[in-house]
Parts: sequence; structure tokens; C-alpha cells
Amino acid sequence: QSPPFSISLFEVAPRSSGDAPRPHDPLLSLLPASYRTATDDIAAAGPHARACIAKALDLQRLDMITGWLGVAGRPMPPRPLHHQLLLSRELFVTEQMDMHLVWTSGRLFLKPVARFLLDPAFWAEYLCCRPGCGCSAGSECDRPALRRRALGFLFSYVALISHESDFSFAKDKHLLPPEVTWQAWRHLVEQLDTEPIYSRVDARFHYGELRLSRLS
Repeated sequence: QSPPFSISLFEVAPRSSGDAPRPHDPLLSLLPASYRTATDDIAAAGPHARACIAKALDLQRLDMITGWLGVAGRPMPPRPLHHQLLLSRELFVTEQMDMHLVWTSGRLFLKPVARFLLDPAFWAEYLCCRPGCGCSAGSECDRPALRRRALGFLFSYVALISHESDFSFAKDKHLLPPEVTWQAWRHLVEQLDTEPIYSRVDARFHYGELRLSRLS
């Protein structure tokens, strides 16, 4: 399985495929500094990369109501950022994946694009199945589910950042890392091949904005 894009938006030194993560692995530098565990402890992200990734992509609360998402939103991509502002929605940052694209009166919550989701080497290492994993034996490992969530999340941003004006709004709100340029973003969008994407993304991302009052 290959990453869904090949463009490198960051300068990250490569390492050999199959090498175990090292304390100063350059790929791990793309992760957050820390994450909150299930017991509300704060742990450094690097030594617990897989747990940190799972936390960052957690959609468990929405998974429980997947069949009802149509009550809270429409089965269509989210509308671009400039349109959200025309709707008088102020953009608020959240780091919870299940709050991404949730809206309430005058507010739209957006999860910024994490650095690790913009690096194809990171996808190859942590979000793509390898030969010999559980999937090849007929039992799915956790990577396909994480990949579908990650790809769906990127797809949502393809819709949110359609125009250069949207890109400017995204940079102003720190929704993209500062190194990402408009031209690099355009190349990434081209490589993601989003027209036939719904079979490859999590069911949550079959919908765009979700109304908060209808999720409770």
C-alpha cells in the first residue's frame, strides 16, 4: 500500500523502510509534543507514536452515531472557508477530530492539519499496511481505519481550501503549517485524486459540516 500522495512539503531526512523508530527519528519530529492518554496522563508523543496518532485521529464518539450523521449534516463536502465566513461563522481551532467541521451559531470548529499528515514518508511508515501485517491474513490491523480517517480529513481540507483566498484564511488561523505554500498545496490536491474518494475514507467524511445541536 502506498501513500495517497508523493509530494514532500517538509524537509525530513529519510530512514530505511522497516527500521525501528529511534529516539531522534526525524519522522517523529512531525508529531505533537505530547498527548493525553486514556487515563488523562500527559505523555511525550515520540515514544508513543502509534498511540498519539490514534488519539489525533480519534472518531469514536461519531462512530457510535454514524447512521445518524445525516440528521446533523448533508452528504456533501464542506463548503470553502470563504463561504463559511460569508455565513458569519467565526473559525475556532480544536484539536479533537470529532469536533472538526462541527458548527453552532456563529462558530465553526476546525482541526488544524497536523504536520505528520503532510509527509508521505510518515504515511508509509505509520498509515499504510505492510506485507505480512494482519490484513494479509484476513484480519484487519489498525492501519486501514487510521488511513481512512486521515485521508478523509485531508479531503475535507481539499474542500475547505479551494481558492487562494481560502488558503490565506487558513494560514491566518494557523490551520496549515507555516512552511506550506499555495503551489505546494495545489500539487498535493492534484495528487490526492479526490473525485472517486468516498470508498477510501471514513464514513464521517461522507458529510461536511455537522450541526452541534443535532449531535447531542
